[in-house]
Amino acid sequence: MSSASLANQHDRAAGNTCSLCGLPIGRSRLKQTVNGEELFFCCPGCHYVFQILFSDPDGAPADFKSTDLYRACVAAGIIPKNEQDLAFRQALQAGEQHPTARSILEDEADLARELTFKVDGMWCTACSWLIEEVIRGVHGVLQAEVHFLSDLVRIKYLPHRVNPEDIQKRIAQIGYSAAYLGQSEFSRENKQLLLRLGVSSILTVNIMMISFALYFGFFQDLGENAIRYFSYPLWLLATPVVLYGGYPILKRAVIGLRYKQTGMDTLIAVGTLAAYFYSVLRMFEGSLHLYFDTASMLVTLVLLGKYIEMHARERVSGGITELYALANQKVRLLQNGTERWVAAEAARPGDSFLVRAGERVSVDSRIVSGRAVLDQSVLTGESKPLRKSTGDEIMAGALVLEGKLQLQAIRIGNESSLGQMISMTQEALAAKAPVELLADRITKWFVPAVLFLAAATALALLFGHVPKDEALLRAVTVLVITCPCALGIAVPLAKVAAIAAGRTNGILIRDNTALDKAKELTALLFDKTGTITEGNFSLREIIAYGIEEREVLRRIASIEAKSDHFLAKEIVRKARQSSVALEEAEHFESFEAMGVKGRLKCGEVSIGNRQFMRCRDLDLARQLARHAESLELKGATVVFFGWNGKVQGFLNLGDRLRESAPELFQEIRSRKILTWIVSGDSRETTLAIAAELGVDRAVGQALPKQKAEIVKGLQEKGHRVGMIGDGINDSAALAQADVGFATGIGANIMERASGITIIGGNPAKILTALDLSSLTGRVIRQNLFFAFFYNGLGIPLAILGYLNPLLAVCAMFASSLTVIGNTLRITRVGKNNSKREVQPQEPVDATESLRCYSGDSG
Repeated sequence: MSSASLANQHDRAAGNTCSLCGLPIGRSRLKQTVNGEELFFCCPGCHYVFQILFSDPDGAPADFKSTDLYRACVAAGIIPKNEQDLAFRQALQAGEQHPTARSILEDEADLARELTFKVDGMWCTACSWLIEEVIRGVHGVLQAEVHFLSDLVRIKYLPHRVNPEDIQKRIAQIGYSAAYLGQSEFSRENKQLLLRLGVSSILTVNIMMISFALYFGFFQDLGENAIRYFSYPLWLLATPVVLYGGYPILKRAVIGLRYKQTGMDTLIAVGTLAAYFYSVLRMFEGSLHLYFDTASMLVTLVLLGKYIEMHARERVSGGITELYALANQKVRLLQNGTERWVAAEAARPGDSFLVRAGERVSVDSRIVSGRAVLDQSVLTGESKPLRKSTGDEIMAGALVLEGKLQLQAIRIGNESSLGQMISMTQEALAAKAPVELLADRITKWFVPAVLFLAAATALALLFGHVPKDEALLRAVTVLVITCPCALGIAVPLAKVAAIAAGRTNGILIRDNTALDKAKELTALLFDKTGTITEGNFSLREIIAYGIEEREVLRRIASIEAKSDHFLAKEIVRKARQSSVALEEAEHFESFEAMGVKGRLKCGEVSIGNRQFMRCRDLDLARQLARHAESLELKGATVVFFGWNGKVQGFLNLGDRLRESAPELFQEIRSRKILTWIVSGDSRETTLAIAAELGVDRAVGQALPKQKAEIVKGLQEKGHRVGMIGDGINDSAALAQADVGFATGIGANIMERASGITIIGGNPAKILTALDLSSLTGRVIRQNLFFAFFYNGLGIPLAILGYLNPLLAVCAMFASSLTVIGNTLRITRVGKNNSKREVQPQEPVDATESLRCYSGDSG
């Protein structure tokens, strides 16, 4: 055997080289015991590959490097190729900035996966900063975002470099626990908090009783020496409160200082330990000036405050965490006639599955067979059940009340409606408004400033010949009264409550700025079709002179079969229902907001509005035009068709106003907001709908560009404009508006330029969004006032000695409760909207007040 081979074996036996690839292990601590032998690995990749090979039913191969798996892992970069490759991996593991390693991580970003944990144990915003910094330092983690108010951490990581369990362990090492969503409804952390609170409360009550008796001279007859013995029971009772009840506070304070992060825990820990150890020293000196009651009450009230805050956070974020629970359902797949339960993420588009009464639909799907009554209130906020049958689409999360359905998956994962809703919610949670960024900056520097202020207070008082007992008492009081807990939650708690309340009411808030601006809107522009009307067109009749109706339907449907417009789908559906055989159209071309054309065997066929007929040089007979106009004035939608140089007739398609539309516009008028309808439909139809609703202005035959120009024109006149639309044709106007409201949800929700999405399409939810915006703005201002009011009033009083630590901690507790209670008002938004009463107003002569335009903004 060669000397090199012997040396290699010696290194492996000594644990100096990797047991799989033979490279030096460096600072790696990865090892595994197999059959009594301890094996060492240079990186997680080698460790994982070894585990796979070792678990092979045929046993581990003698030469690992000869296996296909080993070669594939080396080629993929999972196993280091050489010592240089290993060096940069170890540099990252040690937290060093290695440029080569960083560039490789960036190149591997396409392999990244996303992970969401629910973290228990966060007590203030400083906790979220600490967790973010620690996770970002983990090798293989590309991005980490921690949301304090929803207790969620969103991580982007490389699965071949780090696994979720390692990230969980890293979070646990700094005193927090992370679990997958839905893993536990009542976590171990919550139980421990309740237990610590119970023990601390019982002991603190006894401490306060004994202290009260001592302070008020109940034991004077016993003599001073006998009274001193009561110090020992106080010490024995206070020690479990401080060390057991206050353990989470003390631990996080120490960990925070280790990572150079300070927060509420730091202030409480310093104040508690100062009062406790000072009392211990004074006790052994024989003094009766003890502050065990102060230390115990500090811990107990902070635990009580955190318990109340925890439940408040769960309440305000319930609508958000519910989304994650819905996304983690199971699917009853149908495969070869058998049923098999799998996780929702395991389903693929095209898979068939069953849903029975009492079960939720797990993925976006289309009904293959069956009928059912569905409840989509968890998604749309609408309690009215819906009936669905073969061919209809269903969003994930819908509850089947009656019936049995066989479904086919059409969208899964991030492309599904739930996936997109989660992405939008995460985007809104991650974004911070200017006022929130300012509050974060103040909070981050507030604690060091308070520590300095408390120390300065103590020193100044001592130099001013104030007794040291009094100086310590005032310094501890300053620490407690200035605790920034209320300031830290004032803005983010309101933001999370607004996002969650909106989602509960079927409103997805994608942009916090849009929510803030909504309360200032002075003009609202509505698209017509699918927004204030249901968008469910039915082909009522075909008007044609001198040509058979069935032949007309065949020609039109053959052209429209290549279009994805909703009117085209209704025409094709009607043709197939009538068993009309369609022809393959050639040279199909679509003209935005105007019409389509194509060539059949009989010649070129054009279908669209009046303007399109003129553009195609098709002559429209006066009698046909008058007939069409009479129907449009009744609210019908008319689509013309023509060939051979003239318009041959038109289709009469009907759509209905949404039930909520009349009351919606009546309420908007009562708020003194200008209303417009801008539609690509004909001027006559648009005017008829607008007159029925009492709208201020109406524009028909509006192209997407013209809609955006109308919005811009109103903005130039000083209006704050909101645009409400349901289609891609409205994207330009939605983007131009101060606030864009998209109605409905589907495959293209993330492509829309809206800041707010109304799920389900009910435009009446606009009122809820406006109310939510107004209330959230007021709550944020009030929260900041309360947070600064307690501190601004309390600090001078504490320095001057008018407050003691017990009163200070009660004031701190009251400030947090005030912010929490005030914020909970947001969760009630929309609950009474269904009972909204609109006061009757005098009838409006719409024909006099309404101006109709052909496309300009006037």
